[in-house]
Amino acid sequence: MSGGSAAAADDARNAGASADTGTRSNAHAAAPRALVTGASSGIGAATARALARDGWSVALLARRADALEAVRAELPAVGGAQHLAVACDLRDPAAIERALQQVAERYDGLELVVNNAGLGYRAKVDELDPELLLDTFRTNAVAPFLVCRAALPLLRRGRAPVVVNLASVVGRRGIPGQTAYAASKAALCSFSEGLRVEWADEDVAVCTLNPALTATGFFEAQPNPSGLPDPDLAGAAGPEDVAAEVLALARHPKPERSMRAKWLALTALGLFAPRLADRLLAKRLGGGWRAPRR
Repeated sequence: MSGGSAAAADDARNAGASADTGTRSNAHAAAPRALVTGASSGIGAATARALARDGWSVALLARRADALEAVRAELPAVGGAQHLAVACDLRDPAAIERALQQVAERYDGLELVVNNAGLGYRAKVDELDPELLLDTFRTNAVAPFLVCRAALPLLRRGRAPVVVNLASVVGRRGIPGQTAYAASKAALCSFSEGLRVEWADEDVAVCTLNPALTATGFFEAQPNPSGLPDPDLAGAAGPEDVAAEVLALARHPKPERSMRAKWLALTALGLFAPRLADRLLAKRLGGGWRAPRR
């Protein structure tokens, strides 16, 4: 499967017919086609740039139309054809359906879907606002379900199609002060595991990518009602690092990839020695958290 995906993408890039920007142009048919959610900034924008540089034609989805268009405008054209920007509030199921219809009007198939859009929420459980909690799950967990459902007809017509779901290392090991965010990403990890087998007969590869700390504006943008301290981003990955991992999975799909070995080890430890894992986590996080005594 992985070798076929790489060969199909290379063949599509090398086909190279030029065309205008019209619907379902020859250039779009020749180039591998990708859909990236949350593409107006951060990891999503970096992923769109990396794909475009690699010869992919990209459909960009995000809520902020102006920012989305700015990213689209800077992407290099593929075979003379421009990329597609679709403003979409991924918390709205009807908006997702409309957006994917627009994508289908441009592309008659997709080789890659990247579910990247995400909302952070730094709050203790007793501080949670119900609407913000629901928004977190609608964006981080529910939207990937609905995007995949709507994109499946296009993936079926793609060449060696791949889905990459961007979860998080905290989706495999929950942490205090971010329980809502971590739980939403845990849901995405579970969704990916089930979908990977469910879509095996469709020959769609489903990958989970778990970034760790990434130096974007993510922490500044998220709600934080009691001012919990932000993590130290020294040594954090950049959005381009995550984008490179997405591109690698598009070429050579793997079931799951964690970008921080220490968190992977902590996840495994939590299955067999949860008390020890809790103590190590509390020590690592600092900020006054302590391991439970019982």
